[in-house]
Amino acid sequence: MTAPSVQVLLVDDDEDDFILTRDLLRRPGLTGQYQLHWISDYDQALQALASGRYDLCLLDYRLGARTGLDLLEETRHLPARPPVILLTGQGDPTVDLAAMQAGAAEYLLKSELTAEGLDRVLRYALERRRAEERLRRDRDLISRIMETSPVGIVVTDRRGQVTFHNQRAEQILGLRGPDGSLRHACVLDWPLHDPESTGADPPLAPLRTALETGRPLHDLRRVWDEGPRRIVLSLNAAPLLDRSGQIDGLVLSLDDITERLELESRLRQSQKMECIGQLAAGVAHDINNVLTVVQGHAELLLEAVPAGSPEERSVKQICAAADRAARFVRQLLLFSRKQVIQVKRLDLNQVLHNLAQLLSRLLGEDILMELSCEEQLPAVEADLGMIEQVIMNLAVNARDAMPQGGRLRLVTSSLSVDEAEAARRGAPRPGLYVCLEVTDTGCGMDAQTLARIFEPFFSTKETGKGTGLGLATVYGIVKQHQGWIEVTSKPGAGSTFKVYLPAAPGTVTSSSDTSFERRPRGHHRETILVVEDEPDLRELVCELLVACDYTVHAAATGVEALHVWDRVGGRVDLLLTDVVMPQGINGRELAEELRRRKPDLRVIYTSGYSGALAGHRLRLEDGWFLPKPYRPGLLAQVVRACLDAPIGTPPPPDLDPVLAGFGPDSAMAAAAIQP
Repeated sequence: MTAPSVQVLLVDDDEDDFILTRDLLRRPGLTGQYQLHWISDYDQALQALASGRYDLCLLDYRLGARTGLDLLEETRHLPARPPVILLTGQGDPTVDLAAMQAGAAEYLLKSELTAEGLDRVLRYALERRRAEERLRRDRDLISRIMETSPVGIVVTDRRGQVTFHNQRAEQILGLRGPDGSLRHACVLDWPLHDPESTGADPPLAPLRTALETGRPLHDLRRVWDEGPRRIVLSLNAAPLLDRSGQIDGLVLSLDDITERLELESRLRQSQKMECIGQLAAGVAHDINNVLTVVQGHAELLLEAVPAGSPEERSVKQICAAADRAARFVRQLLLFSRKQVIQVKRLDLNQVLHNLAQLLSRLLGEDILMELSCEEQLPAVEADLGMIEQVIMNLAVNARDAMPQGGRLRLVTSSLSVDEAEAARRGAPRPGLYVCLEVTDTGCGMDAQTLARIFEPFFSTKETGKGTGLGLATVYGIVKQHQGWIEVTSKPGAGSTFKVYLPAAPGTVTSSSDTSFERRPRGHHRETILVVEDEPDLRELVCELLVACDYTVHAAATGVEALHVWDRVGGRVDLLLTDVVMPQGINGRELAEELRRRKPDLRVIYTSGYSGALAGHRLRLEDGWFLPKPYRPGLLAQVVRACLDAPIGTPPPPDLDPVLAGFGPDSAMAAAAIQP
């Protein structure tokens, strides 16, 4: 492909010179193809040089009343001016010097012009112009990269003085030098500390070491600690070398990774808590099966032994121990967020006022309790018992942190969180939240303790003084209610726990006490199919239901239950089934199959932990849910209520609070059974 002709402008008032120059540029053997354009008028030349249409310009020094130097001076700042070569009739060092100062690329004597010499000068001028343009573009590209870089970039000289920095570096560091900018500041004076060090440790000098040794730095984590500004930086540094290979400075890239490290820490904590929660839920499942058997048989024994006898006292001790174990397992489930909850719209202010007297007795005379409640506080959609447990656990934790007495302050407020704030705080979603702030004046916590306070079984108390489940339970309850917790504390400066719960529209609903003393009996010999893979528990449930005048059939698996159904010809009024069972048919699938055969069949699901429902979202029409462990009286109550209630209706409100409503407007209950 033929290269395009080089467009050459000749500015000369002598036509003979034009003809001579044209002939020279037409000689064969030249390195380029030249197309010559002639202008003899000064003003026209001025316009031509500003047009950007020419690659090179040959300019005669003599232009009538004006000179080529005048034209050079007048056009020296034009961005489109091509390289200009001044042609003079005689060598005059003064003129030559003035031409070069005015920006001429070269000067030539007319008397010495040859085709080869002119070709060489034009080629060199054109190549120099192209090189300058490439250099300008490279510098502009580097400048654009520097200014748009998401990381800070700093260049120093061999003494560590800043010679260049981009805007991002100034934003991250917030530094100003003597002239009001980051430039001229010395990187050797930066207040860099090891992330694990205390504030009393002297600053480190990794950049001085890099300048002295020339060893690069890669992702060096250092804390920039300058009074109120404390951020974590990721530093990278590479030496700049001069022509002799000596260190001439540093190129630094730096990034503020404070927020990223916080998010990573929060993710690790969340993953750790989730793993522990899964373990706790699995253990609770097996224990609850055993506790159901223990509680059931203990209550049956209690009815059989004489009142006031040593046997009665022993059985009551068994019942009390089983109750304590059940509460302990309940705490594990609350921590692991695998417990079903009963949702009500509550006034958090009213909950606090109702607990005030109890909290005062709990705290003791040495601790002053203060309540500060925001008026017109939005309602929260929550389980009353669990929220009360959150308040009680935080109050007990604060009390134990103030053995010499102090002050406990409970504050309620509301907060609107946008998407950016939700991401920063770890909130599940943006929206309106209600905040419960619990502040004590106790001993406080260091960073290592603060990082572990929500771990189950972690406790700073003496052996036997606590289970280490109090704050873990708080964490589980708050997470299950789609909220989050923020904690601030320093040794000797007390602690503040902020619990955020999503606000809910609508009016609050009052709680009602529950009682399960009565044990209702069956009517008209209703038939119940009990499906439970734990033999001892299956035997106990059947015994209890038979004692309540029900006809009972039992099966250990879903497959066996289908055979029993066929054997009795489908004459079953209620299916009481465990959720997770062996041999490929779980409780949900069994219920669906039997409902297909008998649409008006009542169903009660039961499980050692509601996490067994993961992947099996229960709808109201699916049936009720009875968590283990349960007492004989509660089993009788729930069975009777389910048989009496129309299909698709929720459990009555006077049932045990752990019997969460799986109603169509209970979004929280649905969320509670997710993995």
